[in-house]
Amino acid sequence: MSDLVITEQFGERAALKMLKSAVEKARELGAPDGVGIVDAGGHLRAWALMDGAPQIALDVVLKKARTAAYIGRPSGELDLPAERAAALSRAAADFVAIPGGLPVIRNGHVLGAIAVGGSDSKTDVVVAEAGISALDLN
Repeated sequence: MSDLVITEQFGERAALKMLKSAVEKARELGAPDGVGIVDAGGHLRAWALMDGAPQIALDVVLKKARTAAYIGRPSGELDLPAERAAALSRAAADFVAIPGGLPVIRNGHVLGAIAVGGSDSKTDVVVAEAGISALDLN
């Protein structure tokens, strides 16, 4: 048995492909957003702040993306009471229980995450889903 573990990760082309697809969807919906993509360790791989998006989007979007990458589930689907989620958000600087962050999963392994912020939560999720749909994860 080897001491090494081989893992998949998405490269810059995949990150840029997701970013482009998400931004196009946001434009189509008339929803200027911030879009961020992180790897499985929460490191920023791609970022766009669309014209008209709120300036605070960078901070919130990165937290949504890191949350989704760390837990392997959408950032808004945490089975926690609101007060517990708020406490965890204060305790862990990169953790938020706000919809809009989606993990990118292939063969059961988290490759990273995409997150969107600047619109309502439902629109943020739709735009993030458009980013993921740009990849062939089969």
